[in-house]
Amino acid sequence: MSVELVLAAVGAADLCLKYGKRLFELYRTFKEADDNIKDKVLLIESTWSRTAIQVEFFQRVAHGMNPEHCRIQFEVLETLKTKLLLATQKVESLLKDDPSKPSRFAVKKPKYILFRESLDKVISDLEQWQRIFDPCWYLIARMGDRIIDSDFSEAETTRLAPATENRRSSISSSTTLVAVQSLRKLVRNESMPSVHVSLPEDGLNWESARPIPNSTTQVIQRVGSGKLLLVDSISCDSNVDIPRARADAEALAKKLKRVEPDTFSLLPCYGLVRRKDKETGVLSSINLVFRTPVENPNPTSLRGRLLKGPAVSLTTVIDIAKQLAMAVSFVHTCDFVHKNIRPETILFLPKHGATTAEGGKALVSVYLLGFDRFRNVNFQTMRNGDEAWERNIYRHPLRQGARAQENYVMQHDIYSLGVCLLEIGLWNSFVTYGKDEENPTISQNPAGLPYPSPTLGLTLSDFDYSQPSYQPGSNIKNHLVNLAKERLPQRMGDRYTAIVVTCLTCLDGGNEDFGDEEDMQDDDGILIGVRFIEKILFRLSEISV
Repeated sequence: MSVELVLAAVGAADLCLKYGKRLFELYRTFKEADDNIKDKVLLIESTWSRTAIQVEFFQRVAHGMNPEHCRIQFEVLETLKTKLLLATQKVESLLKDDPSKPSRFAVKKPKYILFRESLDKVISDLEQWQRIFDPCWYLIARMGDRIIDSDFSEAETTRLAPATENRRSSISSSTTLVAVQSLRKLVRNESMPSVHVSLPEDGLNWESARPIPNSTTQVIQRVGSGKLLLVDSISCDSNVDIPRARADAEALAKKLKRVEPDTFSLLPCYGLVRRKDKETGVLSSINLVFRTPVENPNPTSLRGRLLKGPAVSLTTVIDIAKQLAMAVSFVHTCDFVHKNIRPETILFLPKHGATTAEGGKALVSVYLLGFDRFRNVNFQTMRNGDEAWERNIYRHPLRQGARAQENYVMQHDIYSLGVCLLEIGLWNSFVTYGKDEENPTISQNPAGLPYPSPTLGLTLSDFDYSQPSYQPGSNIKNHLVNLAKERLPQRMGDRYTAIVVTCLTCLDGGNEDFGDEEDMQDDDGILIGVRFIEKILFRLSEISV
């Protein structure tokens, strides 16, 4: 890797720490101001503490990074550096020296509101920056450089040692690093005996299980408690490699056990239950059980909202897109492909501690579930599929039909993400049910069966996989790309449209963002993650409404 790149990245990190220290020294002088300012300063200090720890750790490991990984970290740090410098200059312009207290400052009274607004701006900027930095940060878990392990080991020793007043910052540092360290061990298949995921079958009230409408996930109650959990079930039929499915389910459960739901839009996994047929004693299903951030969730699926929910603002659409893309990024960082990204596997839950938003609508968070088809990216797929058009519409052309033409790779998830982003951008379901008397072609379908909606602009005959000489996948993909180019710009703008098209064409030879699948291969599997962050997450974050 270029020495100049490492030096530039480390230099940017050093300036971030310098500007951050100066800014928070200024803010700290106002801790004893009114409660409103005091609370904001404490929030900024808490956020910056984590950020500073991560930036300092990056400085220690930059030398061992993949060049693309280091480059994107450099770009993210440059953004932080600029934000901190501008914030410092803004605060200094609003302050004046207090003659009675030479080491302190006072806010010019006419500018008090501007000072408070500057606090809000810094909080918002740090939170937005952290959301972009986190995916880059967690890619450290995939790095192959063994020297990095010594840094994690030192942090672990600090965490386990008896606490003293002088070690509070070190303990804070190790706590911040422990999540990445744990994920690193799991990605590298190192033993984690302290992480237990197996749950007894009788710990859940299976008779209470109820499906979430228009979703692949169920809600179930814990025995002896009113707490509700969510369950994704993997059916252990003849088409499933059961030993592989069991190993993958256990690995995924461990990796998601301590996931931060507000950061990565994935629910923490409570554990997994292996259910056996009561008559034969043969394993019938593997069930992944997830916690929810609220006590009594009332989850709804994206499909349900697209079918029945009211239209939403552009801001809401962008927020949903960001959360969904973040979830896909973390699943890939964990060494898995999801294989089932569609509106039925995307759930809305109330935000923890939220009341209502404008207009009385509940504030919600988006989570990716539907882990009934996932697998470890490093193991071969069985290429089993189906001809259900309502699922194939979300699959890459080479993965459609009863028998897929190619093994599953991460770019296939990116394609599925693109179809979902197109659908939520139009905010109209591609799948609808029942009869439509206004459309004579659709009205012939039996009530309750899925059929293509007018928004999609396709018919069931477009999904005919029965003729070996006819492969509908390419035509479907081309139709979706054209639909995005024709319909999205006037609603979502050119930037959002470009992101959708990039996802839909991610495996095309002419795609400059992702290109050929072989070009994305590297020893640590970092390159595809970097490209996803740069071409999807970064670009989504740049959209302002």
